[in-house]
Amino acid sequence: MSMKRFIPILCLSLFAAMTPAQNSPERPQQGAKDLVDKAKTEDNDRVRQVQDYCDAADMEPKNKKYVDTCNSYRAGLNNDDTANLAIAIQAYKNHDLDKAEAQAKLVTTYDQKLSGQARFLLDRIRNEKLLNQIKAAWDKGDFNSVLSLTQSMTNPDLKAAANVYVNDVNQYNGYINEAKGIQGSNLQEAIRQLSLAQNLNPNGPGNPAGMIASLQKPTQVKAAPPATAPAPKPAMDSAAEIAKKVNKLMADAHDAEKQGKLPDALNDYQLVLKLQPANDEAQSSANKIEQQIKSDPAAARNELVSAIRYFYHSQLDDARRALLDYLESPQTAQNPGAADFYLGATLIERSILVTPRAQWQGPSPEALSAFKEARKANYNPVRAYISPSLLKVWDSTTP
Repeated sequence: MSMKRFIPILCLSLFAAMTPAQNSPERPQQGAKDLVDKAKTEDNDRVRQVQDYCDAADMEPKNKKYVDTCNSYRAGLNNDDTANLAIAIQAYKNHDLDKAEAQAKLVTTYDQKLSGQARFLLDRIRNEKLLNQIKAAWDKGDFNSVLSLTQSMTNPDLKAAANVYVNDVNQYNGYINEAKGIQGSNLQEAIRQLSLAQNLNPNGPGNPAGMIASLQKPTQVKAAPPATAPAPKPAMDSAAEIAKKVNKLMADAHDAEKQGKLPDALNDYQLVLKLQPANDEAQSSANKIEQQIKSDPAAARNELVSAIRYFYHSQLDDARRALLDYLESPQTAQNPGAADFYLGATLIERSILVTPRAQWQGPSPEALSAFKEARKANYNPVRAYISPSLLKVWDSTTP
């Protein structure tokens, strides 16, 4: 090949190789501009808008306007998400579930941490609403709804609270079934089982009150005096008659205690106290039985749930009393870590409320001791629902 032909070909090759390099900046510039123009129309989708602005800035990092726009819109979105989440958490603490839900739904998916906290809160709100529906269903005697709604719950803490109602449903049905099974052979025990069901839930299914009336009717008819000879009603019991009734009731109460029929015994002791309010033996025995009934595991779980609700409703004296009662029964206190944490939180909140801020010298030894016991039990509170001041004390506490 001659030099005359080689030189033109070489020039053409060099020009072709240089052309893409010379034109390459045009394509990113055009792409970044297109993204910016597109972002300007995306006010209804702020996540996409921020992504497009920031993609444009990534394509042209030297374009200060693009970078500043990305940073400004991204910061604005994060600030709004943070504010909406804070409002939602506060509304939840104030038990305004509808407001909390509405605010949590405003948190976008842009920041994974914020959106994750919002999803957690929404799930807890959904479960708390379900728990409210379960309670309403229990109060109405709609046991099928109690069972089906509990199956829909996903939050472990709130599902544990719902299971208290499920246990009560099973206990109620057990009383009814037991009464039906023995009504032909043990009339009095059948009536007692039906009374237990009625006391557990007066609106429960099966009409235990009607069943009791039906079982008692033949006995009442048989024992009724002749119509021609009605028994005269004394105007007032004499001291001797009252003493006789008290002796009979005390004897019945002692027998009921020996047979493990604590509700019957408690009822007898309470009748004694109506006749003789100063009867120390009846009062002492009634107190003892009330404590025994309270130590029932199902009742203990329900008491812990109520105590935590008292705390979040700022009923701090009630919360403290219920938590101490719960912890005094270690054989049935199945979640002492939670009880100790909320006891410490209750004591701290209470001392803050009754002490001027300038004079508050920190948590009491009793509160710190409760927090330490909670840590020993490996309890971990849901931090999103605890105030910063309490978390500061909690984080500084060691077992």
